[in-house]
Amino acid sequence: MLNTNALHNMLNIVISLSGLLVAILLASGCTQLATGVLECSQSSINPKITGYAIAGLGALKVLVNISRDGLSGLIKPQPPVQK
Repeated sequence: MLNTNALHNMLNIVISLSGLLVAILLASGCTQLATGVLECSQSSINPKITGYAIAGLGALKVLVNISRDGLSGLIKPQPPVQK
């Protein structure tokens, strides 16, 4: 049986890590053109703020889960929903 809680939390970690990668690319001034090429000369919005916001939101989801259920709660199966 699929442990959806573990999957959910693994996805949260991947979101946080991908946000960090975006933050690093944007902090260096890179943008992606329509052709898929990275162009790193300028940025009209502070790229650090955008990247940190993406990474921060993902990290916040994981921290909320840890504070709610503890570290072991990141991988334990959740009880069935009561109707």
